This record gives sequence, C-alpha cells and structure tokens, in this order.
Amino acid sequence: MAANSLHEGTTELSYSRPYPGSVDAALERLTSELKQRGFGVLATLRVHEILEKSIPERIDPLVILDVCSPRHAHHALTVSRDASLLLPCKIVVAKEGARTLIALQRPTTALKALLPLPSLTGLGREVEGLLRAAIDATTAQA
Repeated sequence: MAANSLHEGTTELSYSRPYPGSVDAALERLTSELKQRGFGVLATLRVHEILEKSIPERIDPLVILDVCSPRHAHHALTVSRDASLLLPCKIVVAKEGARTLIALQRPTTALKALLPLPSLTGLGREVEGLLRAAIDATTAQA
C-alpha cells in the first residue's frame, strides 16, 4: 500500500473494503444499500474534480459521501446538540491504481474520542453496524 493510500481493512479510524468495479458503479450500489437501511446521501463531494478545477492538479477519483439516517441523527441531537459537530457520517469511495476502495469513518471512534457520552455509545455501534452492512452488501454484490 502506498503511503498516500487509504488503509484497507479495519483500523481505529476506518472500516474499508475493496470493490472490483468502477467508482461510479460502487457509488450506485452503495447508495441503494444505504437507502435500504434508512440512510440518505446528503452531499456528494467529488474531490478529484474540485481539485482539478481549483489548483489544477489531478488525483485518482475520490468521492466523499455525507450520509445520514434522520432517525439516528434525531436521537443523537436529543442527547447532545454537540453531536451536530459529528454529523453526517462520512464514506469515501476512491480509485487507487487498479482498485476501488469503499471506506467508512467509524462513528464509534469519533464518538469515543470527541463526545464520549454513555447514552451515545449504543447509538454509535448501531449506526456503524448499519453502515458496515451497507458496505459489505455493496462489495459482496460485485
């Protein structure tokens, strides 16, 4: 793995899995899997296009999805308005050489480090489990 690559597997920060198809195919399948689990995509940031227009420099395709489950977000916000600083959840779909990788910023880690409230611990595990399941289903379908 190159020094500037996303880590594949599970780390404290991320959960990621390879996808054998294109970034666009991964985004389409992942969006469908997220929807089935009650998550919507609030924003799609095509970082590679933004950089090319802004500086201009080229990088391999890298897309950041801001995803949210209204039910889970509402619960978190009723516990602490500070939870708004951790919303929405982030999923990255990136092309790295010949492979595509889907990576989740782990909500459990963010909550533990930045908002360690016992009443949010279970919620973080539930959200992370649903997002991991969406990623797993996406990569298993390929």
